Amino acid sequence: MQTRKRYIFYVIWGLTTLGLGWCLLQGYYTFDAKATLPALLGLFICTMALLWCLSDLGLDDSAGTATTRRGRFGLFIVIAVGVLFPLRTLVGPPLLFALPVLGIILLIIMRPKFKNQEIVYALGLALVAGVAGFGAEWIFFPPGLWAVLQVALVLTGLLAGWGVLKHTGLSRAGVGRNLYLERGAAPAMQSFAQGMLISMPWAFANVVMGGANGDTWPYAWWQPFVAIQPAIAEEAWGRVLLVPVLFLAFRQVARTKVALTAAILITGYWFAYLHTPGGLGAIFSTLMMGTLYALPISYLWLRHGLETAIGFHFWIDFVKFVAAFFLNRGL
Repeated sequence: MQTRKRYIFYVIWGLTTLGLGWCLLQGYYTFDAKATLPALLGLFICTMALLWCLSDLGLDDSAGTATTRRGRFGLFIVIAVGVLFPLRTLVGPPLLFALPVLGIILLIIMRPKFKNQEIVYALGLALVAGVAGFGAEWIFFPPGLWAVLQVALVLTGLLAGWGVLKHTGLSRAGVGRNLYLERGAAPAMQSFAQGMLISMPWAFANVVMGGANGDTWPYAWWQPFVAIQPAIAEEAWGRVLLVPVLFLAFRQVARTKVALTAAILITGYWFAYLHTPGGLGAIFSTLMMGTLYALPISYLWLRHGLETAIGFHFWIDFVKFVAAFFLNRGL
């Protein structure tokens, strides 16, 4: 069954990639172009096919509560949504500064034990994101402050998230794995490349629907590589930290699979909402980005590991920045 799912996804992925690639060659780069609706439809089908392949995480539902307490579970969801979404509107981007604090609190409370290799890996990714953060010219924060924030977000986000995964038993079930720590550098790089390859339709669709038009800053050849900063940092705090934290709360009143699914959905759409101007006018953008972009990355991380998710995220932003580079030069 799983093999058949993969073959179906490969066919849909290939057709979607070819179709969107043809749209790029025809010069469709704005959201009001006639290629937008077919691009949305094709990407939606491709997204559903990918989620169909990844949705079964193979979890043992014996952990957590024996049954889902629907009343309390519903209350937990209302509280999570009622806190997270207004916070984005009321606080805005400075909300990111609270996430390292959350990570530190979790580490103090849980006191997870880490191998030296885990700490070094988290620190290495944090430093890469921090250095790349100096080139993130789309941010209104001072470059130095933004770079330091990336180090804090990645280091605390990864360690606290891994700590929760260990505490809840999800890591033992192979959920949210790290190929570098399990198998070494070569398999990790292969996983990163696999994530890039999978993301082709999403990267092309992003440009076809006008995603590159707002980036007026890429003028140097090296600037698209700055995409590694959001790829690492946003996976660290937006996936590795927040999904396990919500799961930790939800599993008190729900079975493992139900709790994790709710955590993925709420985190995914909240993550998408953070990338909008906020308010009621952002509902369509939130639903579109959450469904087409945030959820696939979440399930890739949970099923195939951190490096695959980072590669997927990196390639989407890299292609967008490359397109912006050529558009800014009038090419």
